[in-house]
Amino acid sequence: MTLLLNRSLVVAWSLFLLVLLPVSAKAPTDRTADQILGRWLFPGRGSSVEVYRAGDRYFGRIAEVSPAGKKEYGLTKNQLLFTDLMFDGSGWSGGQLIHPKTGNSFDVEIEMRDSRTLRAVVYKGWRLLHKEFVLTRQNPL
Repeated sequence: MTLLLNRSLVVAWSLFLLVLLPVSAKAPTDRTADQILGRWLFPGRGSSVEVYRAGDRYFGRIAEVSPAGKKEYGLTKNQLLFTDLMFDGSGWSGGQLIHPKTGNSFDVEIEMRDSRTLRAVVYKGWRLLHKEFVLTRQNPL
């Protein structure tokens, strides 16, 4: 009888741990990854990007366009700017930036410096050839 009770207890604890561990392991990552969500301004350019999530991937579309952004970069409202970023525990990588004027795609990585600042690095082929953009979180309306 004791052997049957011990076996049942082991099975119950095993099932409990199997159910609990995946949920607890994923939750903190999701909250950290979602810190990127919201509107981000290009300082000095007057345009902004809205970052949103679809599944486990992050995307950015143009939310507001300044006259300079339209003229210099060919920006249009709701235009997709970057796609398929995935959170790797410290930043967002694996995505593509779509150049607004040419439509060319480039590798992009984003890291959060603090709660109000993003650093986006766009790579043109080799990692040595890159351009860096700093975005600041737009104040809520």
